[in-house]
Amino acid sequence: MLKSINGDPMLVNIAEVRTVSTINMAGDDVGVLSFDGAHEVVVGSSVTEVLAAIEAAGQRIAAL
Repeated sequence: MLKSINGDPMLVNIAEVRTVSTINMAGDDVGVLSFDGAHEVVVGSSVTEVLAAIEAAGQRIAAL
């Protein structure tokens, strides 16, 4: 599960994420999820954590 900027769990429709990037916010690297050209959200999870969540979701779908 991804986390918000304050560290709380955050529910994201991971299947809709199109790109993941990193920005530095107050000295911490945080992830930016892009859903399309007009919608982005900053999360407290790193790019590595986001990619792991995407991979885990893919494995759950493949297991069905």
